[in-house]
Amino acid sequence: MIENSGIGIRIQHILKFWPIPSKIADLYIFGDPSVLKKYDLPKHAEIIEYKTNIYSLKEFLGHSRMAEMDLLDIPHFNIPFPYIRKCIVTIHDLIPYHFKAAHSSLVKRVYMQIVFRWIKWFARKIITVSQYTKDDLIKSFGYKDGSISVVYNGIDLSNFTKHSLAQVNSFVKEQKLPKEYLFTVGIGKAHKNFPFLLKNLERMWKEGSLTLPLVVGGISKEIPIEFLKFQKQNSNRIYFLNHVLYDRLPLAYQGAKVFVYPSLFEGFGFPVLEAQAVGTTVLSSNASVLPEVLHDSASFFDPNDGADFQTKLLMILRNPKQQTSYQKKGLENAKRFLWRDVLKPYLKVYQSL
Repeated sequence: MIENSGIGIRIQHILKFWPIPSKIADLYIFGDPSVLKKYDLPKHAEIIEYKTNIYSLKEFLGHSRMAEMDLLDIPHFNIPFPYIRKCIVTIHDLIPYHFKAAHSSLVKRVYMQIVFRWIKWFARKIITVSQYTKDDLIKSFGYKDGSISVVYNGIDLSNFTKHSLAQVNSFVKEQKLPKEYLFTVGIGKAHKNFPFLLKNLERMWKEGSLTLPLVVGGISKEIPIEFLKFQKQNSNRIYFLNHVLYDRLPLAYQGAKVFVYPSLFEGFGFPVLEAQAVGTTVLSSNASVLPEVLHDSASFFDPNDGADFQTKLLMILRNPKQQTSYQKKGLENAKRFLWRDVLKPYLKVYQSL
């Protein structure tokens, strides 16, 4: 999963800042060598070839060499069942459990019921990426407070940093984007609440209270037909930004007037921090973990209340002083999540074991 979006970024940085020296423990990394070698791995790490599809039967059974390990660090809830008692399992969120309509497969739902209970009963240690997810596990599955450690995700400020205005303008021109725009990411996933955003923006465009168009990034697959139809009905109002390289993503954030995040549910919420790190004002939903991550550094709205969203967006756009205040607070808030700092509790998890 090292090349998945959120989980992959976490795996990459855990390996980049691996906290345990070789004199204390050997490190083995299971995966595809041709993929893993593209990343910044600890020099003493040994790669064990392990090619299997995510959530496949082969993955559930694990790799035979896992039997040799003292501890197995599993970065998602897709555990190797035979070795569960030596697993440190990271659970990012319970989105598949809460959003039943988007995860309606009977097999998948039965699997989730089994795996979350197996982790609760047999895992050596459990990590969550936020206090919200920890509390959710306790409430939804009866996990014990003492069995879970919170280790936040982080932000790479060497990548997400302000660029020159000339670089931003060049990017905007190259991508054929409007000079000023709202920006969002997360198309195609039910919990991202994208239809809510489009419905409210369309109303504001038609009423004339809003002229700024919307740019949508983070597209990894084909754009759903219903969104392409919406684009045709609102020409020059919505732009879909094709996949851009990770190191160029900050330019898309920085070019935006406001970053809008209408999500109904998050385990952490990388995009809001990525926007803040380049100095862009954030307008976020007040759902799930987002207030925990953002504190008072962003403007919040109810993701089920269109009137509240419209009011908060117009308040920001009409108040330059408020924009400047959120930009300053956002830059400071992003600094709370430096990878080196947020991963310190990760070392404590290992020391306790």
